[in-house]
Amino acid sequence: MFEDLTLYQAYKMAADSVKDETAIYYFRSEISFKKLLERIDEMASILQNQFLIKKGDNILVSLPNIPQTIVLFYAINKIGAVVNMVHPNSPCEVMQKYYDDADSKIAFLFDQKVYKELVAYRKFKGHIVICQAGTFLGINAKAVYKIRNSWPTKMLKKEKKFLFYDDLKKLTPNEAKEVPIGKEETSVLLHSASTTGEAKTICLSAKSFNFTASRTPEIMCMNSFDFIGKSLVSVLPSFHGFGLCMTMHAPLVNRFGVVLIPKFSAKEVAKMMDRTKNVICICGVPNVFKALLNEKRFVNSKNLKTLRSCFSGGDSLSTMIKENFDSAMIRKGSKCRLFEGYGLTEVLSVCSVNTHRHHKYGSIGYPITGVEFRILDDNNNPLGPNQVGEISIKSENNMLGYFKDEESSKKVYADGFLKTGDVGYIDEDGFLYFKARKKRVIKVSGVAVFPHEIEAVISNLSGIEAVCVIQIPDEKMTNAVKAVIVAKNKNKDRIIAECQKRLISWAVPKEIEFRNSLPYTRYHKVNYLKIQEEENKKYQNAE
Repeated sequence: MFEDLTLYQAYKMAADSVKDETAIYYFRSEISFKKLLERIDEMASILQNQFLIKKGDNILVSLPNIPQTIVLFYAINKIGAVVNMVHPNSPCEVMQKYYDDADSKIAFLFDQKVYKELVAYRKFKGHIVICQAGTFLGINAKAVYKIRNSWPTKMLKKEKKFLFYDDLKKLTPNEAKEVPIGKEETSVLLHSASTTGEAKTICLSAKSFNFTASRTPEIMCMNSFDFIGKSLVSVLPSFHGFGLCMTMHAPLVNRFGVVLIPKFSAKEVAKMMDRTKNVICICGVPNVFKALLNEKRFVNSKNLKTLRSCFSGGDSLSTMIKENFDSAMIRKGSKCRLFEGYGLTEVLSVCSVNTHRHHKYGSIGYPITGVEFRILDDNNNPLGPNQVGEISIKSENNMLGYFKDEESSKKVYADGFLKTGDVGYIDEDGFLYFKARKKRVIKVSGVAVFPHEIEAVISNLSGIEAVCVIQIPDEKMTNAVKAVIVAKNKNKDRIIAECQKRLISWAVPKEIEFRNSLPYTRYHKVNYLKIQEEENKKYQNAE
């Protein structure tokens, strides 16, 4: 229905048909589809007429789940520009790199993040627009927000280089001219693990987003007209393909609302469910559902009966979490079940998923319509049912390629199938099963963390002779990072400080261990597999 449209056109078509329905629930505020479209058109006007943004220009957006994120996502697309979505917890140095690499024209950044690194951002080379969480709040809540944040706001406003989002809307430019992006052209840049475990920037088209979003009725096992007047809780971040597509774009273009929660809190999810009384879906990483099970207000809520399906992705879902969650639903008379799916940013988040219609215990789902899986051996030959190999995917939602990296883009494909770097198998009924990762990536609370990046930061410090980064279990985040180091200067504080400066928070080591030497492979590389195996045995013995 909307697969051949731009992202903006897909939203506009939905908004025109359900103008007065609620598009965004944000704390106690509600924004209708019509009002949100007006805000989108207003921002598109500002970008095109005031900032002179042209087709193909890149705009960096690094914000939590606040309404401005959605406004910018569609406004940028309307005028033919490319939205460059970046993790809002990225240090200034990393933000500058993403800004420069994509030749971005403007950066829309969160006030709290800029304030915390104000000294660094004074040297930022580029245009910055400051966004605040209070902009779309009601009158009373906005007043309280202004009082609580008066000092950071005052300090940021002293800096002449910063503009404020709230001041832009006072401008009255001419209406923006729509400049459509071709369905096979880049609309969105996302930053994630490549299929080899190296950090890459991934180019995605409107076709990718709309293909995945159009499968929402199939995934939810619902008629599309039944979505109207309902909502989905959005706690997954917008820089993540799963969060941006499935918890923001997909519900909106399918004409149901988004409950925006800037920072995940199980209590806030329960509160918003009780307030809206129409939540039919929650998507999250496994720890989201673990936290919800520990929140009394959630497990005791009468509104669990409105839930239809919940979906877990980003990391492996434990049997215990699924069984406990499903049991909680059954006790409350809810038909909702927690289903696991599989995807990656290169194929925009969802390719296979368990649903009410198709599910098999232990699997990571059945392919959604239009997605074809193939299991490959080391020579890229297809394997048969129940044979373990590399998972590969062919689909309409496959990425256009890696940004400015044609060589890597070609290498990742075999006979039109994108090789994922994950190992698994397909059973005789077509269900997919995950076994392990070939790529070297650690998932910390569902966020991809790259050991080689952490190792590079630590290695640059004086006195470091060797370093190896591995994963360790963590009760709160499922996994955490540990650095095993050979060093002359055994100062943990300086290592942590350097990592905090140059890496996202999830990548900062939770533990540091100093050793006299590290094991090496015959190719003179640190044998991280052996170190990881030793660490795994420690935890197994401790149990």
